[in-house]
Amino acid sequence: MRPSELMPKKQGTDAQLLTIHELAVYLHLDEVTVNKLVANGKIPAIQLERQWRFKKAAIDEWIEQQLVGEDEAFTDVPDGMKLPLEDLLPDQAIVTNLRANTALGVIEELAARAYTNGWLADKPWFVGAVVERESLASTAMEGGVAFLHTRAKDKGKIARPFIVVGRSWTGIPFGAPDGNSTYLFFLLGLKYDRLHLPILGRLARALRNPATIAKLRALSSPDQVRALLLKEDAQVRAGIVPEIQAAAFKPKLDKTLRLRAIRRLQAAKQPEPEKPAPKSRKSAKAAKKA
Repeated sequence: MRPSELMPKKQGTDAQLLTIHELAVYLHLDEVTVNKLVANGKIPAIQLERQWRFKKAAIDEWIEQQLVGEDEAFTDVPDGMKLPLEDLLPDQAIVTNLRANTALGVIEELAARAYTNGWLADKPWFVGAVVERESLASTAMEGGVAFLHTRAKDKGKIARPFIVVGRSWTGIPFGAPDGNSTYLFFLLGLKYDRLHLPILGRLARALRNPATIAKLRALSSPDQVRALLLKEDAQVRAGIVPEIQAAAFKPKLDKTLRLRAIRRLQAAKQPEPEKPAPKSRKSAKAAKKA
């Protein structure tokens, strides 16, 4: 039997005692990290028969303290189910023409936009944390959308909660389950789990409709992209779920903008062709005689 099964069971989930392994699973951390935190006295713990045990109620209280700043009450953090998307997605958060053509390039470019706007205090940490999360499993979904985020919500390194949206005209391989390219990228720096989980769920519901994805891939201006996202999210918050057709939708892309993006990529990849050496008059006359 496991040690946890030998412990007397108390009534109520708040009195539940967790082992190191159970706590690691609960916190989505590895056991080595949990052991270090316990050894440094950073996690509330008790010792029973020379083994560490953790009260679930105490752990939940500790998590809340980690989610908010010292001068912030947990009740002051907005409810992610009610917070309007426009508070997290200003006009300058939309990148309609990503220059990146690799997965890492996308993360770097979107994080750079957040850092430039003052929403991100520590860009290297954030990029590394997003890459670490993607290395576990790709956040790309079928249909061409990815929701990039970190596992750790470090309140000191994210200046304010934000979402940055990026679009690639040509698509980027991002590990989607269907093996297809990803075109729409949502970088989430929401700082608190109370925001992160509900907002992520709202976006996922809003983008279940292939027609919505097709429109977002086709619209030409940041204003149009933002307006459509706000409209779809408002319907989700209102409980209005649009009917989803089974047929696949293909975006009617702005041909001019798409051609410009393709030409830029081609120009960056292909070296300029070498000009042939000019023929001398003698060789030209010999060619005519032949």
